[in-house]
Amino acid sequence: MKHTPFDFTYGRTATLPINFTVETYPVQPINEKNFQETLQRRAYTLFSTLEGKRRIAAIHIKHSQAQQKEKHNNKLPPITNKFKVGNKVLLHRTKIEKQWSGKFENKWDEPFYIYEILDNGSYKLRLNDKILAKVAHGDKLKHYHSRNNPEPLISQIGTHSPLINPEDILQNLEPIIIIEQQSNLNT
Repeated sequence: MKHTPFDFTYGRTATLPINFTVETYPVQPINEKNFQETLQRRAYTLFSTLEGKRRIAAIHIKHSQAQQKEKHNNKLPPITNKFKVGNKVLLHRTKIEKQWSGKFENKWDEPFYIYEILDNGSYKLRLNDKILAKVAHGDKLKHYHSRNNPEPLISQIGTHSPLINPEDILQNLEPIIIIEQQSNLNT
């Protein structure tokens, strides 16, 4: 049986405007004779039935919340801890995801270390010696792979030599320039 907040507060159903045209229990005129009787009946109603209704409602609420939680958890994929303590990870910056002004900013914050593994796939992070107060969920983290050789190698076109000699490029271009100049003179 469903109850309204008014019912739990006052122990009775609310008086509707239609009840003023048709006399019902709450709006019947009370005379001095039946005042004590009405007052005792009201006190009995409040103390006996209202508390029982509240207990039953609390049981129904807990049952309903447990069903909702179970239904929600069945939709979620199983949680696995894909990171270990000490792993280097990047933290996703969800703030800039919906902002146009941060379009060209980095979407991942600097490499953090996993400090502690918590429940439900959450992690505590640390940056150098400072432990972050906020907890990060595993969905917002990815492994950080450091670069061993950050300097790029430049190679010549058509060869696999790691260095380009500018004189070689000029020598290859000189015959092309001479041919173009001769063709311009002939026309």
